Order: sequence, then C-alpha cells, then structure tokens
Amino acid sequence: MIIGPVYRLTLRALLLQRRTILLLLLALAPVLVAFVYAVAAKQGAHHFRFMMQELFVPTIAAVVALVIGVSALGDEREDGTIYYLVATPQSRLGLIVTKVAAAWTATLLLLVPSLVISALLILKGGVDASSILWPVAGVALATLAYCGAAGWLSLRTRRPIVIGVLYILLWEGSIATFAASASKLSIAAYGRALVAERLPEAAAPVVGPTPAVVVLAAVAAVTCWLGARALVRVEL
Repeated sequence: MIIGPVYRLTLRALLLQRRTILLLLLALAPVLVAFVYAVAAKQGAHHFRFMMQELFVPTIAAVVALVIGVSALGDEREDGTIYYLVATPQSRLGLIVTKVAAAWTATLLLLVPSLVISALLILKGGVDASSILWPVAGVALATLAYCGAAGWLSLRTRRPIVIGVLYILLWEGSIATFAASASKLSIAAYGRALVAERLPEAAAPVVGPTPAVVVLAAVAAVTCWLGARALVRVEL
C-alpha cells in the first residue's frame, strides 16, 4: 500500500512551497480584520457573521483551497512525476482521494487557526464551543468540496486556477449572490449554511445544515470519482 507515503509526501510538498507563505498571509487576513474590530470595540455576533459569510468562506477559504487543491496534482502533472504515480498498482480513485485528502489537510492547517483566533477576538465574552465549531464545520466541508473540484480541474485543463477563480468571483461572488436558484450551484452557499446554524444574525441559508453537509460531501465524492476517470483517460 502506497497511500500513506503518497499522503505524507504530498502534504509536505504542499506546505513547503513558497506560495504557501502567500496563502498563509491570505488566510491570516481575517485575524487582522478581527483585530481592527476588537480595537474599535466592534465586537459581537453581527461582525463575526459578516466576516465569516462575506469574507472567510466565499473568498479566502475558497481561494486557498483552490490553489492547494490544484497544486496537489497540477505540480506533478507539470513536472512529469505523475507518470510514476499512475504506474503504481494503486487504484486511480485511491490516488485521487489521497491527493485530495492531503490538499484538504494543508488547507485546514492554514485556515482553522485563523478562524479560531478571529472568533476569539471578535466574539470575546460571547464565545462558546458551538460558535466556533459550526463555522469550522462550514469551512472544513466547503474546502473539501473545493479541493475535490480543484483536483479534477487540474487534470481536465491547463488553466485550472483561472477557471476556478472565475467560478469563485463571477459565479459565487456575483451571480449566485443575487439569484436564489443560482446559489444552489455554489459551494460557498452550502458552507455559509453551516455557519448560519449558530449565528442568529446570519443571512438566510440556501438549505438547512443536514442538506448542506450532504451536498458538500457529494460534491467532494463526485469530483474525486471524476478525477479518477480523468487520471485514466486524460493525456497527462
């Protein structure tokens, strides 16, 4: 079994890239926002809700997961080492799941500390376990879906970052924001649905927490399956 070594090598490679420093700075941007709120005495669920639903989930978490998810397979495709990977007897689905899992782990290592610190700064005395766990769940499941989609895109196109950014900014950030039907095709909308479960001032979610979990898990599963098919059929 090579799953363990592939996971560890991929995770290490993702975390030791120079671009990881830039992604870390991006991931820490909410901490700076939260610090400004704290200094200005603008603390409470309303400000935390705004930061999570309007900044953290749809933009920062999405971009970080996209870049890392694409890199997990895209880097090996670019330097040619993916040929050695597909030459192993391991199932293609197993390889894709392992790569996505490594990308997801790296993404959470960058994002979760920022989320927790931001919550502690903004919520201050009003912080409790559920006020942090629900946003963490939303970010975790949304980034899992993003990583799966990014991995698939990296095998289907030579410009996965461009396509992913267009989806995040144009579709999720514009069209899906104003069209209720379009929001059902937005990964961020389901992540925000989990965030909204704990925050009473949150915007109305597109679905409840249980359907949101099912949809995000389904997106991750389907994109991993599509990635496995692409790994067999696409000219690397």
